[in-house]
Amino acid sequence: MGIAVSSLIAVIGFLGIFDLNSDYANISVLPVIASEWVYLFLLLANLPNLFLPLWLQKHPQAAELEIRICFANLAVNAILSGFTLYTTQEGSNYFFELVLMMMVICVFPYYKAGYGLSLVALSLLMISAIILVNHVQVAWQDAYDLFLFYVIGQACIVLRRYWFRQSSWYNYILHQANGTLFVSSRTDELTGLYNRLALREDFPNYSKQEVGVAMIDLDDFKRFNDNYGHGGDEILIIASGLEDGDFVKKLQIFQAEYAKLNQQLEEPATLSIGYATGAVANEEELRKMIQLVDNYLYQAKRQGKNQVVGAEKK
Repeated sequence: MGIAVSSLIAVIGFLGIFDLNSDYANISVLPVIASEWVYLFLLLANLPNLFLPLWLQKHPQAAELEIRICFANLAVNAILSGFTLYTTQEGSNYFFELVLMMMVICVFPYYKAGYGLSLVALSLLMISAIILVNHVQVAWQDAYDLFLFYVIGQACIVLRRYWFRQSSWYNYILHQANGTLFVSSRTDELTGLYNRLALREDFPNYSKQEVGVAMIDLDDFKRFNDNYGHGGDEILIIASGLEDGDFVKKLQIFQAEYAKLNQQLEEPATLSIGYATGAVANEEELRKMIQLVDNYLYQAKRQGKNQVVGAEKK
């Protein structure tokens, strides 16, 4: 927002210079400082600030410094807003450009408590000093309206901060709720494992990778359902980033550890596993590999269960 303010005030400076060179320009009411210099100062103070985003891209860790630079630029603009009194032409309003500048300064950026008030105070002090030093005769109504404008500007700063905090809080709550909903929609409530929806959504992540795919089935799972309650008995594993032979070793370790966990049962629990490894170029090849793994699983069942059956692509 600070950079947006710099852009708009730079436009004011550019259009001011353009206006002074038109055939309709009148004589300045206060020739103490040439109008051209005021508009030139506006350009020189704000054009460099427009390059801050480019600098931040190269130094992303310096975001806090950029904010300070933007605030310093806003302070300079608040001071320069008072100097726009010197650009007033005969027959025009004293405070029109000041109001334009302070309007964008007060409305656009978000300020911490007290920071916005300091900018309003700078502008008010500067315009008051210039009026007194140059003995400018300002009508009571104009002075009253100017003071009222500063009050409204400060109110805008306070409301902007309040609305920003409220919207940030609501966005945070909404983000948390969406995150919770996203996780719950992709996981099985009983086991906490990813479900079929997660599988479909994550398919593209495995394209052009070396993967290991395994289908695990709990042998004779009906006894578990009858004795301990119903649950799922087939688990799909898709792994990436494994070295050659490592995937099969992990499956064998998993099978052995599962058997140890269930040694206290009257009838030992075992696993049948089908697997395949290799590179998949796209989602279709991954689906074919899953189907191949499913066939290996049935082969393990036919061979007497408690088997690890599969193949590794070379």
